[in-house]
This record gives sequence, structure tokens and C-alpha cells, in this order.
Amino acid sequence: MPTPTSSNHCLRYWDLADHIRIDDAIALWCGVEPAELAKLNFETQCMSAKRAALVTALRDGRLGYEDLGLLTGQGKVFRGAPVDELIEKGRLAINKASLRRWFEQLPFDDRPAFLFEEERQPVLPDGSDVAEMTGLKAIALMAHLLASSSAKYKAGERPNAEAIGRAVNEAAQALMPNDTRGLQAFNKKVGEALRLFGPEITIHRSR
Repeated sequence: MPTPTSSNHCLRYWDLADHIRIDDAIALWCGVEPAELAKLNFETQCMSAKRAALVTALRDGRLGYEDLGLLTGQGKVFRGAPVDELIEKGRLAINKASLRRWFEQLPFDDRPAFLFEEERQPVLPDGSDVAEMTGLKAIALMAHLLASSSAKYKAGERPNAEAIGRAVNEAAQALMPNDTRGLQAFNKKVGEALRLFGPEITIHRSR
């Protein structure tokens, strides 16, 4: 599979195309290179759902598209088949400008990187995502602030990841009881953040 660096690099070339085939759009929407997905020859439930959404939008006229045409025996190109036939025979390419507008009108936030350049996060030399590293740095800073405000969030002179994670989980259960997914193991995320940025914060605090 392509690395994050190579994937982001390839997206620059996809930018040059004004139309895109459905299969290619679905693959890129899922963060997979179309050529790699074709080799694997499988489709997930999420991909099937995304395909259904695109097909519905095409049928309803909410997406512009191009008929790639069919070469006739006389050497001419025939165009003008119904949209379902174009989809079935792989002769339809979606207009990317209309696809971007369609995403902007969705009732939930979804901005795939192959259409929205602003969603492409630079990748650090070690392969990590800049946005993720920034988030971990913020968690490490907040952990130190908590430890400074109360001894119950300390383990010696350092923030106590276990205590902080437990407090966050308790707050989530009380304030957001229907949306606590991923918070049960938040202490691991705090621990990772402190491992990466704790020493740097400690050095600067001691100056």
C-alpha cells in the first residue's frame, strides 16, 4: 500500500483532472489509491454505501457528469445513454467541481483530501501526521496544567496519565453520556503525549 507521503504526492496529479470515475472517487474517498484497490478486488460496506450515495446523487441530477462515449463500428463515438447504463458500463465520469459542491452540502462534515486540498495534512519525516502531533502536544500541555492545579493529577512531580484519563472518562459519563466512545482508554493517549512532549515541557518549566 502507498505511504502517506506518496498518497499526498499523488493527489496533486488528481487535481489536474476535471472529471473522475466513480470507482476512483470511492477509492480516494476511502484513502486508498485506485490502482491498489483494483489489485485487491474487494469492496467494504463503507465503500458500498458511498457508491450508493454517489449513484443516487447522479440519478437525482445533483452531480454533473460526462459520458465517456462508446466507439462505434464506423469509428464514431456514441454518447447519450441513460445514466444507469453509463454507470453499469463504466462510461461515466463525475464532474469534480460538482462533486465538491455536493460534499459541501452534506448534512455532516466530510471533506476528502482528493477534493479539498486544505484537508491534506503535511507528513513529518517519521511518517506521522502534523495534525495528530499537534493534538498530542496540546494534550501534554493540558496534562501539565492539570497537574499544576491539583496534586491528585500528579505522580511525583509529573502528570499522572491514569488519573487524568479516569477524570476525563468520569466527566464524559456525566456530561456526554451518549458519546463516550474512545474516552475509556484516554489515559493511553495522555501517556503517549507525555512520553513525546513531557521531557521538553519539563525542561522549559525548570528554566
